[in-house]
Amino acid sequence: MPLLCQDPLEHVESKAMPAPTLPYVDRDVCPFEGCVYREWTARKSALVYDTWEKKRTRIARLAAGDRVTGITGVVITFRPGVIRMDRDLPEEGLNRGDTILTYSYRGEGFSAVWFKGRYHSEFDITFARSDGKVCNDASCSATYIDMGMKSWWAQVKLQSGRIGWIEMDKAEFDGLDQLARLIATTAVGA
Repeated sequence: MPLLCQDPLEHVESKAMPAPTLPYVDRDVCPFEGCVYREWTARKSALVYDTWEKKRTRIARLAAGDRVTGITGVVITFRPGVIRMDRDLPEEGLNRGDTILTYSYRGEGFSAVWFKGRYHSEFDITFARSDGKVCNDASCSATYIDMGMKSWWAQVKLQSGRIGWIEMDKAEFDGLDQLARLIATTAVGA
């Protein structure tokens, strides 16, 4: 059975702490809506390593068409994203001028964030513009001023049974997005 991204409100964690030390490693994550760990098919060649950590060794090279089973993943934040509050958002305790640091994206507008001395494992940031334009209408309350630098690595099981890690920012796979099939099916049936 595939591991699906969790419901963003299922186990929301908020704790008082300094901003996470960098690089920040968020384990057991699948960082987008519809993300799923299951059987994937490589669309192009991809390198497989023994670990996601800095000191790693290449253990295999996948060819287009090769299949792997996604197991879990980590997102490493080297530089968090930065959101600037452009207006007060009292229901969240945020004021104009406040800064929110973003870490792993969770999906459906939720992200791991840190602000005002608290880390929130899942926080709704749909109020922030990410298109580089200044927030000046009622649809938003904040603007991304830096998207940050993050890297997603997925642990996979190769056809040989060997376990390895793939840097997903450099790979392309079919089967990652459980919603892709639904969208394609809906479009065909429309």
